[in-house]
Amino acid sequence: MKNIINKIGVFTLACFAFTSCETEDDNTGASLLDYSPATITLSSSSPTTFDESAIDADVASTYQIEVTATLASSQPVDAVIDLVQTGGSASASDFSAHTITIPAGSLTASATVDILQTGDIEGSETLEISGKSRANFNVSPFTFNATIENDYINDHLDLTLSWDGSAEDGDLSIMSFCDMDFDLVLYDESFTALGYVLGSSACPEEDYLNGLSDGTYYLVSELYANPYSDLGFTDVVPLTLSWSQEHFDTSGSLSSDTTTLSTAAGDQGALIVVLEVTNGYNYTLSPFQ
Repeated sequence: MKNIINKIGVFTLACFAFTSCETEDDNTGASLLDYSPATITLSSSSPTTFDESAIDADVASTYQIEVTATLASSQPVDAVIDLVQTGGSASASDFSAHTITIPAGSLTASATVDILQTGDIEGSETLEISGKSRANFNVSPFTFNATIENDYINDHLDLTLSWDGSAEDGDLSIMSFCDMDFDLVLYDESFTALGYVLGSSACPEEDYLNGLSDGTYYLVSELYANPYSDLGFTDVVPLTLSWSQEHFDTSGSLSSDTTTLSTAAGDQGALIVVLEVTNGYNYTLSPFQ
């Protein structure tokens, strides 16, 4: 009887092993399929010369190299191709290269290399773009050569004049100083007013100046309106002019503590900043002595 039981046990184990071998990897999907490498062809009909100064952020597609990837037959997995720089004098800040993905079952897809404004004085630059495949795909030889010329130089000096605050005196309180209206006036070297640089009723005031000839100028604050001047408050108004220039190290701020809530409208000169302009776009700002 024991021999029969043993034989049955051996037969059962053999059947179990055989069944296990047949059902293994049922859920492995496509990962174990042996694909033969498919070939991807890249092409582009984009312009080969780009004017960096003409780039408009609102019309970015005008300043893109579009590259199209094509397969001769659809594949059961995604084809992913990175657009990469393989030559040229352009640096990584001059462009942004994207990735082409042809979805499984599809034959073609596109992606772009975006040409960027850097603000650097670099002269004409060259850029060579090629495609690099991920995974099991071949890429036909492809290079796209572009030239980036006419450097974009940012001459916008961004300005912000701020003065908000709060004050309290007994039962009387001012929640915000923004009902006061400060402006900023531009003067030339002989202190002749050239006009408002910041002249709205916003709080803070924000705008930019550009297009100035080389020389010395003055940025002068003007208290245009003050509804608090008769309330008896003597609190100092935190009047501050801040500036910056994209793509340049030009940034900073200067403050004045001479204006109070009792200062009458029409007061000028609480904050005077000397502005030096060279080359039409280099700005140096300093306190008036």
